[in-house]
Amino acid sequence: MKNTLTMIFWIAFCVNLSAQEWVTLNNSSVTARHHPVTFTLDNTVYLISGSTAQSHPQGTSDFFMYDADNDDWIQLDDFPGGPRTYAYAATYDGKAYFGLGSNDFDTFLSDLWKYDPQTGEWTELASCPCGGRAHPAFVQHNGKIFMGLGQNPFDRNDWWEYDIASDSWTERPSLPGPPRHHPFHFQAGDYVYAGFGHSGSSYYDDWYRYDPVNHEWEEMNPHPAGPRVAGQEFSYGGYGFVISGDGNNHLNLADGEFWKYDHHEDEWERLPDHPGNAPDGRVGRWAPGAFVLDGYAYFFGGVNRSAGILYGDLHKFNLEEVVSSTEEPVAIESNITIYPNPASDVVNFSEEIFQNGPIDIKITNISGQIVLSGEQVSNTLPVSHWPNGLYSLSAKDSKGNVYTGSFIVGN
Repeated sequence: MKNTLTMIFWIAFCVNLSAQEWVTLNNSSVTARHHPVTFTLDNTVYLISGSTAQSHPQGTSDFFMYDADNDDWIQLDDFPGGPRTYAYAATYDGKAYFGLGSNDFDTFLSDLWKYDPQTGEWTELASCPCGGRAHPAFVQHNGKIFMGLGQNPFDRNDWWEYDIASDSWTERPSLPGPPRHHPFHFQAGDYVYAGFGHSGSSYYDDWYRYDPVNHEWEEMNPHPAGPRVAGQEFSYGGYGFVISGDGNNHLNLADGEFWKYDHHEDEWERLPDHPGNAPDGRVGRWAPGAFVLDGYAYFFGGVNRSAGILYGDLHKFNLEEVVSSTEEPVAIESNITIYPNPASDVVNFSEEIFQNGPIDIKITNISGQIVLSGEQVSNTLPVSHWPNGLYSLSAKDSKGNVYTGSFIVGN
């Protein structure tokens, strides 16, 4: 009976995986690069920097926008901060923040830039006082960018917070694990996560959670498949994802490993491997690219160094198949973080309430009159023209979760 149940479970598991497939798109000279940086703004994907066959090792300053309808790339004006690779980007409130990296094996950059898609302009911001570095962690959460680890040229485990509103950097407690570069990192729930990577001949599978409010680290479960280096990562639907890369000894992973992290349970789940063929049979790739658009994960580029291949293929995978459930969602009710409070110009909401898409919002004044209602897609709300006073807010997301809070307009 036990063997029969095992066989039934295995058949069901295989059927489920077969329904979750990668779709192959166009090859492109644009995606034939390693260490590309991507970000998504206003449902548009941008690709910047990285190393091509022609640029290695100095990196590039070229800048592209993805035309999803035609599966093509449109070249924009070059990034004004100069060529680089091993850099990172994050987004917040309709803007992208990009910087750091290296433009050769000796020069490590500490600069930070803001990109406004409405104007197409780049603005240089405060450089990190920590010194330049390549291959760091770089994660946005609630209007702060958390950056650390990396290499310059020695491996680091320091940790820094950049406040977008004040354009300022603050050093925070270091990662409790060993120094490293090429870590994996993402935001999930109320926390920032970082780990894995390597330092010299030491390769790591350890994983850590950082609390941005209390500025504390906690070690979590290690990766169940062992150490990994120089893959890609992203967040979607309240989960974190990591894909591809190298394993022990900086050797390409044998398979195109794709994993989902459930931060509630501190558990990793393996998803269908990304496609790819390699002469040496090792499908994993060093330093590929990835991005999320319209509920799909896109994967491209990277290198098989032992076979001397720089890939230009592009594939996509439906993330809704792995984040949605056939069970009825359990609605929650919780307080929403609103800041600054009191406010005079704008109020901001915690980005966590937007993890399931736009929210329906209703705001009433102290007399119970509705002053605003409807769909809200941004976590920033202008209030400079509102009368001074106390306002109550309620919001509901697409899964029925309800958030409430209050704030004061006035000095």
